[in-house]
Amino acid sequence: MSSSNLPPYILQELPDITDSIKYPIKSVQRIKYTCFDVSKTLIAFGATSGGIYIFNRNPCEFVQLIPNKDGAITRLAISPDEKHIGFANGKGVVTVTACDQSIGGGYLTVTSKEHQGNEVTAMVWGRNNMLFTGDDVAKVSVLQLQSFIAKTIFQSSSQTIMSLDSRICQLDVKENMLLVSTFTRCYICDTLQEQYRQIGLKLRDGEFGACFFNKENHDNNSLAQTVHDFTEVKQYNIVDDDAGFTVGEGLANTLIFCARPSSRLWEATIDGTVKRTHQFKQVLAKQPMKLFSLESYNNEIISLSTDNTVCEGQSVNFPKLYTVNGAIFSFKKDAIYFLNLFNVDDTTWFTFGDIADCKIYHDIIYIWLTNGSLICLKYTKIEKFLVQCYVDEKYVLCAELCALYRDHLLNNNLSFKLHILSGIREKLNNKDLLKNIDDILEKIDSLKSNEAIQMKSGIYIVDNTYQAQSSLLDNDVKGGKHNEDSRFGTLSPDALQAFKELSITVSDKLNTSKKILKEKWEDFEGKMKIFNESQPIPELSMPKRVLQDESSPIEHKLVEIDDNIIYKESSQKAIGIDNNSLKNDKLCKSLYQFFRLNIVSKETERSNLVSTIESNVCDARELYNLMLLLEQYCVSVGALEESKFAPNNIFLTYLSSTVKKDALLDSIINDEVLYKYFVDSCISVNMKTQKLSNIGCECGFPLPYTRTNQAPVFAELIDEFIEKQWSSQSRNQCYEMCKQMPYLWRKILYLRRNEDLLNVLRILLQMLDEGLLHSFLPQFTMESWDRALQLYATLHANMCLNCNKKFHHISVRDMLSWDDLGALMIKSVGGRNALRVMQKHAKLIDIGEVTMKFYHTSLVVSMYEKYDATITSQLTDTLYRSYDFEDSRQEICRLLRNTSNGQIANTALPITVAANSNTWGLTPLQDKSNAITHDDIFTVSKIKNSTLKDIIENLSEIINCQSVDCVLCGLPLQNEVLIQDGGLWVFKCGHTFHGACLNVNKVKLCPSCPKV
Repeated sequence: MSSSNLPPYILQELPDITDSIKYPIKSVQRIKYTCFDVSKTLIAFGATSGGIYIFNRNPCEFVQLIPNKDGAITRLAISPDEKHIGFANGKGVVTVTACDQSIGGGYLTVTSKEHQGNEVTAMVWGRNNMLFTGDDVAKVSVLQLQSFIAKTIFQSSSQTIMSLDSRICQLDVKENMLLVSTFTRCYICDTLQEQYRQIGLKLRDGEFGACFFNKENHDNNSLAQTVHDFTEVKQYNIVDDDAGFTVGEGLANTLIFCARPSSRLWEATIDGTVKRTHQFKQVLAKQPMKLFSLESYNNEIISLSTDNTVCEGQSVNFPKLYTVNGAIFSFKKDAIYFLNLFNVDDTTWFTFGDIADCKIYHDIIYIWLTNGSLICLKYTKIEKFLVQCYVDEKYVLCAELCALYRDHLLNNNLSFKLHILSGIREKLNNKDLLKNIDDILEKIDSLKSNEAIQMKSGIYIVDNTYQAQSSLLDNDVKGGKHNEDSRFGTLSPDALQAFKELSITVSDKLNTSKKILKEKWEDFEGKMKIFNESQPIPELSMPKRVLQDESSPIEHKLVEIDDNIIYKESSQKAIGIDNNSLKNDKLCKSLYQFFRLNIVSKETERSNLVSTIESNVCDARELYNLMLLLEQYCVSVGALEESKFAPNNIFLTYLSSTVKKDALLDSIINDEVLYKYFVDSCISVNMKTQKLSNIGCECGFPLPYTRTNQAPVFAELIDEFIEKQWSSQSRNQCYEMCKQMPYLWRKILYLRRNEDLLNVLRILLQMLDEGLLHSFLPQFTMESWDRALQLYATLHANMCLNCNKKFHHISVRDMLSWDDLGALMIKSVGGRNALRVMQKHAKLIDIGEVTMKFYHTSLVVSMYEKYDATITSQLTDTLYRSYDFEDSRQEICRLLRNTSNGQIANTALPITVAANSNTWGLTPLQDKSNAITHDDIFTVSKIKNSTLKDIIENLSEIINCQSVDCVLCGLPLQNEVLIQDGGLWVFKCGHTFHGACLNVNKVKLCPSCPKV
């Protein structure tokens, strides 16, 4: 292709970010990305796990994982204000979640089921927090969010607004207008008037896209940005084909382009009237262009030429349409297209392999391939690219491109900002090359302004070079508003001079003290106020945990200007960056990313963390120093709330995973600084994650926390740490540590399990940990139970057993009642002795605190344990659990009434009692309608109140698929005559018999079990 035929556009390859994108899931093979979206500062990926992985766009680094348990995500969209993400799963359920999440807080979400059972095919955000969604059955819905009325209230309204004829291919939004493209038609919808109409009359069949397009760059501020109140959404009405919309002046320059078969586009006005058809079939017959690779740019090599051979025209159905830099962008599996609407010869296309999806942000194109790679490209005009080359000191490349695009540069009007290129004469020594572009440089010289600008400092600027910087960002200005990257484009030279003075302090690796830096900043603020009295500086917002480093994409590099008056960012060579500092930053970045993943992902590969740390540290002291560096890193990226928690979490995670754990714990115990950091880390991670907080008395004694499924984070590591101290006779340190983390008394009690029970009884009882109490039951005697009841009477009044201070946030009677304490006594000393102890201390017990459940259980146990000494604990649990059911209580009372002189027929229980407990060898029926969910992790079903009829009907399920025949008589257990005669009885092993058969055979213990 000759230079005169080269389109004046460059498709430039940007630095690869694939490794950064794959980092969060590289160690988990089962998780794959399924979809993605880009916004101003974010890139978000949906995954097969249901999670959403969020990255900073520049520089690309992982910052957050939003978990979701509703299945793989199939489509997602980031809201324009980046506060919400809308996504759909494979079931067609659409959910909106808030992006800004705290570590300990829940995720605010709202769900719409308008598309449930269908495939969501398109999703786009409109103004006023409206999320439009389309599916494969031609349904379009809107989910409109209200503002947060309270921190925990996330209200919305969801409604189907359009039911069309075929699968939705693409949605686009422009102000109050919604564009819908289906398999067969395109529709333009006015969301304010709640009406829509078809664009054109001819149908089509297939995936075709549509988009809005601005005819010229104009200030959209003339369009009233009215924020409408939250209103009820209704079904929209279709209008006649000959009817249009009343469109405001602000949308007068907006066009609609709809894809048609055979590489064609319809051009229509905003009211849906088709004006003309654009044909691209023939222009796509030329060979594909070559993109400007990153290697070519760095080595200043031009490789844009291609074969001039013309092939047959391409007949392409453009499945998606997007606007980019004055062109229409589209793609298919193996190619991307830039369709020029004003000069069809400037249309270009490029080949790629296995494209899964593409997203656009201004002039940046993100191409996601099926192999998981994410390619970043920049589509820019040649004039802007020349300025970029000059600013990046690619002078040879700049000159050669000027020569290659000679015809375009000489025959077209150029922006005066290109006058910066005239300085190339002083930068190049290649006289032949300079001579070749001399005519171009003469034209560029004529662009210079002869007007001098006087700064307030009194200095005159003849060549106001700073204005040329903004030319790199012109195309990022939309609707008269600068984006984040162009905020400084309108600053005056005086303001930029102030930035230069500030940068001297900042870029010198922060060698000056904080006090000096603060003075510099205050001086800078003062200058900015003076320089901008008539023109206020736009508000600057801090990026979300964004660090500038060598991996930053080219489009966001600070512009370097040779004029000494203007701030010029020093190169790495000029600054002389400390390699060790860079290494530490990279290491801290990797650790911080692991921390962010580990917050919500339970499958994070810890071996990577271990290998990363052990390749950089050798002992506990170096590990501690690394954690201090990580703390500084968190502060530097704006993660102030996590600056302590992240290093503490990484520190304990590594210690619990490394094979060097024993040696490291020994070093920590013997080092006062390390010891304090370990204890502080344990407290930090447990308080931050709200695990067992506020469970200690002011005196350091533990408060009751029984009947909770919570356990301290890193419990095994902490227990091992305590055990090592105990064995090294550092017991006072253990006690001091327990005062700061009261739940550690559990471990202390375990270590003191062989001591006299009365020495630890206060702590043991005050913890009210039934599991721990059970382990000490063999040591209880009648004397220790006397003391225990006296102490429990004090504890029952919510008073600490160590300092006698009352605590109000925990109710002991709701955690361990007198009945529960009685059950422990029965298991320890038997039913008869438990009654004696309880009777002895009756004055300590309020009336009604001890119920018939305790007395009946004591009586039954005292009779049964005569024949089976091992039955006590199991029998107590069964009677206590079944006593909650009326039928079971009646059977227990009947059992007691039918005894003669305290003698029982056998050690079996009526099946109505046994089947209402899971501790007597049977599987009780579950009441799933009243299931309890714990922490949204697991669900526990309550035992169903089963009558004798229910039990007989489900007998095979309840007795665990044993034989449903009675072993003694050989008849079925469901035999109605035998059931009426003596019922069904169950031994502790679960073996079931007819009561009549047991009475005839006069057996006490289970006849099916071997005698021990």
